[in-house]
Amino acid sequence: MTGFDYDRLQRIVVIVGIAVVAALWIAEDAGLILVASPALPAPAEAAPLPYAPGGRPALVLQGIIAGNDAAPAVALLAESGKRPVLVPEGSSFNDDIRVERVLADRVLLRRRGDSAPVVLTLAPLAAVDGLVPAAPVDGLPPPPSGPDAGVPAEAAGRPPLPAPAER
Repeated sequence: MTGFDYDRLQRIVVIVGIAVVAALWIAEDAGLILVASPALPAPAEAAPLPYAPGGRPALVLQGIIAGNDAAPAVALLAESGKRPVLVPEGSSFNDDIRVERVLADRVLLRRRGDSAPVVLTLAPLAAVDGLVPAAPVDGLPPPPSGPDAGVPAEAAGRPPLPAPAER
């Protein structure tokens, strides 16, 4: 007796595998077997969150605190005219809105009784109630910007800042 012919067995296994793959491919193209799920209908559009008077959103995402394995991520949400509230991921903001997921630049919310998600993106500071951009101080030049911002005023050719007033 000679030994077992492994080369012949390898060829048989490869040929049978190719035949099975070809048969499954043909059967799927013919519609005999369903491999992929049928196309799902488009999800219904969620109603947008309500707007406050003046066209500003009633709910604003003011900030995000990243989470880790020990603590969930937290969203800083504020309703128009109210103080901001820290809402952990998975918690409810109010009786109607739940914070589903907190991402780096947006929050995924779900309304009660509605399966469609609502996405809030980080609001620019101008949209946040109570924050006003800083106005220039009278009598002082604007802060330096550009490549000579870190250079002393005298070396950059700018006038020095006035001395602080005595009290």
